[in-house]
Amino acid sequence: MRPRTQARNRKTPEMLQSLLDLKTRLQAAPHGGQRALVEEFAASVGKSCATVYKWLTDEVGYSSGRKPRADAGTTRLAPDVLQFVAAAKQESIRANGKATMGTPVAMSIAAANGLDINVSGSRLQTLLRQHGMQPGQLRDARNTQQMRSEHPNHVHQIDPSLCLVYYMGGKQRVMRDDEFYKNKLDAVARIKLKVWRYVRVDHFSGAIDIRYFEAAGENQAVLFDFLMHTWGRHATRLSHGLPRLLLWDKGSANTSHGIQRLLDALGVQHETHAAGHAWAKGGVEVANNIVETQFESRLRFEPVESVEALNAAAEAWVRDYNANAIAHVDARVHRPGGDFVRDDLWHGIRAEQLVALPERSVCLWFLAGKDATRKVNNLRISFAHPELERPGQYDLRAWADQLYKGQEVTVTPLLLKGGAVRVSIERLGREPLLVEVMPEVDYDQAGRPMSATVFGERSAMPHDASVATAKQLVQAAYGDGTSLEDAEAKRRANTRPFAHLNDGKGVVAHSHLGKEELPTRLQRQAQEVDTPAIAAARTTPELAPMNVVTASLRLRGMLGRNLLPEENAWLRKQYADDKVPVEHIDAIAARLRGDDLADQATGTHHVRPFLKVVGQ
Repeated sequence: MRPRTQARNRKTPEMLQSLLDLKTRLQAAPHGGQRALVEEFAASVGKSCATVYKWLTDEVGYSSGRKPRADAGTTRLAPDVLQFVAAAKQESIRANGKATMGTPVAMSIAAANGLDINVSGSRLQTLLRQHGMQPGQLRDARNTQQMRSEHPNHVHQIDPSLCLVYYMGGKQRVMRDDEFYKNKLDAVARIKLKVWRYVRVDHFSGAIDIRYFEAAGENQAVLFDFLMHTWGRHATRLSHGLPRLLLWDKGSANTSHGIQRLLDALGVQHETHAAGHAWAKGGVEVANNIVETQFESRLRFEPVESVEALNAAAEAWVRDYNANAIAHVDARVHRPGGDFVRDDLWHGIRAEQLVALPERSVCLWFLAGKDATRKVNNLRISFAHPELERPGQYDLRAWADQLYKGQEVTVTPLLLKGGAVRVSIERLGREPLLVEVMPEVDYDQAGRPMSATVFGERSAMPHDASVATAKQLVQAAYGDGTSLEDAEAKRRANTRPFAHLNDGKGVVAHSHLGKEELPTRLQRQAQEVDTPAIAAARTTPELAPMNVVTASLRLRGMLGRNLLPEENAWLRKQYADDKVPVEHIDAIAARLRGDDLADQATGTHHVRPFLKVVGQ
């Protein structure tokens, strides 16, 4: 394709010939007669003399031949005064770019502060312009660097924006300037469900994709749906697949934890431009303007009644616009190296550059509210990767020296990598260690990993960080050079820990207690407990004693049998007054149970004599 011809401001051959004739006449004119010739020519073409002089210089190389003034570029105004006026004007610019202080006001402030203003206001304006100090010259002073992407799907740019179209009462409505921009915030707030336009552009090919969503505002769920749509395959759109780099702004949904986890897992590098640097994703800004002027401008003449119908119309437009298939519309991308059809550029993508988006159900895993954590067991973790059919086993023995027994690690699944995960191992005082681990894939017929040690073969497990710490602790307790085995032997021998400290005297653990001087305190007088239960107990009358017959019946129930004749005779003898105190019953029953001996040989029973009378 040939580069586009830049025809702007080109002069016709007739005009160029007229300028050449004027140049010849000016060179032949006497001193002082050139101005009249220029004025006459300017009047004939309807331009100013300054414009004609510029044409002569730019188009036909005319030079007046005047020598520059010896004092050109100099001024009697002090440099610090010029800088003060320029800085005052610059600092008065609002955040929206509006300049609120003119040069006369800045000159007045400068004079009030003792600075000598010895030139006119118009001359000061000229000096500000010549020195590049006018606010307009300083605005967007940063030079933007031209960027180049290497292939299709190398860089994508995404930008959400509030659409002027919205739906209410089953009808399409458009935000009109006279209704919404006079009191914009209040008017927009009245619309509960607004229509948001999400635009994606491929930087290399310029291929555009759009999708509309009806929502109260930007949110993670809507952004997820858009990514699934724009990176997935679609019948009406040629471009698809994951980019290597994604550029967007710092919107809350863009920087949400779930979306970032998804992009990390997909291997998509994502960057947000700094505040005030929207030019960093200028391609999508241009795409937004294209969508507004080339597609949304059509909706006024052929309304649609829902967001679903709007998206159907948008898909048809995307299909034709990227293919440059719309009559009378030049939809190609125009670059210094030529004019290109967007789909033609994207179709040049190579197989290794095209990475397919995983299934939606797999991607949904990453929108969970928190990171997955797993506890290390025997230097392994188990994790149910969303792309695997069953939980996988991940071997962390290669990083044993960074792990402690029972340590929790953060696990993030990586997509399109055969079930690999990224494990984050916390390290005290340092950045976490990030490692990528593949799942165990080789198992024997019994379902055990082939990496496990076979019985009869010797294979020592690597020591984890817990072992190193344990070695340090036993050496601190029993002296340098003490091994874990030595420490265990010392413990079994009840060897005193830390005996090597303090010149062999060991450490003081409790003999220092009880020697500190304590403050003298007055003892508080305690209150007696006076609850209803305590009061009732104090007033409960003493229970009357039982007679021997009643006591025998009570003991029969407690022993689960009748009293033997010897036991009954003993009871009557001990309480000959026929008064058995109630508080003696439990003790009598216990003594009878313990002293009731059965003579298995004769079948007779004997009562061992009591050592003392019960209750006395």
